[in-house]
Amino acid sequence: VVFQDYDKGVISAPFIDAVVKRCISAQIPVAVDPKKRNFLDYKDVTLFKPNLKELRDGLKLDYFPEGENLRMAVSQLQEMNNADIMLITLSEKGVFIRKKDNGQREEFILPAHQRSISDVSGAGDTVISLAALGLACGMLARDLAYISNLAGGLVCESVGVVPVDRERLIREVMTSAEA
Repeated sequence: VVFQDYDKGVISAPFIDAVVKRCISAQIPVAVDPKKRNFLDYKDVTLFKPNLKELRDGLKLDYFPEGENLRMAVSQLQEMNNADIMLITLSEKGVFIRKKDNGQREEFILPAHQRSISDVSGAGDTVISLAALGLACGMLARDLAYISNLAGGLVCESVGVVPVDRERLIREVMTSAEA
């Protein structure tokens, strides 16, 4: 299940709670692309994917976290929402991913590929969509972060909201796997 929250008032805390509880009982992964209003209402989800501005706004930070401050902010948020995977999009800097597994933590930054950016419209939607697909396929967190970040960058090369070019994405994944 994917929550693509646009902060338009359609999604409420009781709705989030009910859906997440049903998904947990049915062992269905839940992926979230949050906005400010419901930011802290998404608890116990599989994957939580804010961008850097949403992270800042959601935690009411007066700075844009980088480096160790980013790690601390993501750690704080993960403790609050108990998400299994935190995937923070960092625009041209790539993505930060933090996964908890049986008390262990794995975290890393995957840099963005150099692109000729025309328009960022739809990038977040693309990232959450491919990350959710990766969850559904049982991909490792690092792999789903890599592919979803790659796809998000690809759609930024076109003006407007465009679909991911499947063949191009496959070519780029295969090319980078060979490198």
